[in-house]
Amino acid sequence: MEAPPERAALSEAESRQFAGLALLDRLASQPGAYHAALLEGDDAFLEPVFDTLLREDLVAIGADDRYRLTPLGGRAYQRLLHQQQSYLAHFDIFAAVDLGEGTFAEPGQDYLDDPRWSDLRVAVAEHKGIDPYRMVFLSMLAGGSFFENAGWKFDLALGSSFFAELQEIVQSQIAQDELAYTDEDGTAVSGQDVLEDVILQGAELNRQRLAEQRRRLAEHPPEREDDDAPAPANGAGAAGDAASGDGGGLPARLEPYDPVPPAAAYAGGATFVEPIWLAPHW
Repeated sequence: MEAPPERAALSEAESRQFAGLALLDRLASQPGAYHAALLEGDDAFLEPVFDTLLREDLVAIGADDRYRLTPLGGRAYQRLLHQQQSYLAHFDIFAAVDLGEGTFAEPGQDYLDDPRWSDLRVAVAEHKGIDPYRMVFLSMLAGGSFFENAGWKFDLALGSSFFAELQEIVQSQIAQDELAYTDEDGTAVSGQDVLEDVILQGAELNRQRLAEQRRRLAEHPPEREDDDAPAPANGAGAAGDAASGDGGGLPARLEPYDPVPPAAAYAGGATFVEPIWLAPHW
């Protein structure tokens, strides 16, 4: 079997966009945290990223000389949230697949370091036409642990070890062609056939898990102090907190993400992808 084609390298332009998205995420949760004229110490690593966001009209400097999201930046942040939620709802299941048994790891039950598990998230993304770098970046950003690293500001600088690690992760993942095999009858099974079967099985299991989750929530709904308050996401506060004095900031209410795509399209083939993945970064 021929070696799978080498994946393209992470481009500088995409690295800049990822850095900008990470900073949008931070500004949404900490509006006004950065003063435009006082980027000192580790904050100085963010200056090129802020310059990019300013040029793209994603952030603005308010009357208090602090950076805040513009309406355009708020919409880009909401799209980022939906992509993160889509990743968790539809793609995370492919992080641990037993190709021999045709099974998927059970969260909280299976030991994920077991060598029987194969990580097919990048292969699934490529099959669906999704940029694998975006997929891995979102998996690193989802959950908020990225900002727990004391050096996260340096990580957003071009040429940092973070982007080198991102490229290494993507380049090292299993490719579709590597999944091809010959069965006991001597029949060749293509990697595409294997991957499409895995995707459809994973999609069905995701639906079952989501239905069970919704059943449990219906039986034991979480307590909420204010049903009219917009639900915070990724640590973001209420929309009004993020708005600048010039009228920018997050949308008045973050649109909810529905993890159930059109059933017929989702079940009809392994190439279905939610439109949010095909949109530009901003």
